[in-house]
Amino acid sequence: MLQSLGRPEVHMTLDVVLVRGSGQEHEGCLLLTSEVLFMVSVSEDTQQQAFPITEIDCAQDSKQNNLLTVQLKQPRVACDVEVDGVRERLSEQQYSRLVDYITKTSCHLAPICSSMQTPCPVVAVEPPPSTVKTYHYLVDPHFAQVFISKFTMVKNKALRKGFP
Repeated sequence: MLQSLGRPEVHMTLDVVLVRGSGQEHEGCLLLTSEVLFMVSVSEDTQQQAFPITEIDCAQDSKQNNLLTVQLKQPRVACDVEVDGVRERLSEQQYSRLVDYITKTSCHLAPICSSMQTPCPVVAVEPPPSTVKTYHYLVDPHFAQVFISKFTMVKNKALRKGFP
């Protein structure tokens, strides 16, 4: 599983118990790499899930500090057919980064008409709807805090946010 990533950098592992919607519990391990968060089954010794770091959020439940929540934001699979072919929709993250870029750079553009005295406001439209899938893991609360901190650092580095 790690060989498919080339030269993966393993940042942390965390023993967890996966809690399914039906109430079933399965022992596992979260394996945090620089690109992917893997869920590995301890009893079966197999990869159960793989989440791209940039497409998930990881948080500790506010009511149960021993519950770790991983949310996978899946962009809605929809395409617009155009004259020149098929255009895919942007994910929520790509969309927000594009809007941020346009907002920051629009002040550097020259106005089309010299009679325009007031700059045109940039208005962001709503991003395409996305499906959010949530996974719950029982963990040691102290390790959960460390894992979330490490996850945030790895995700920010993958998104090229913050310091290098």
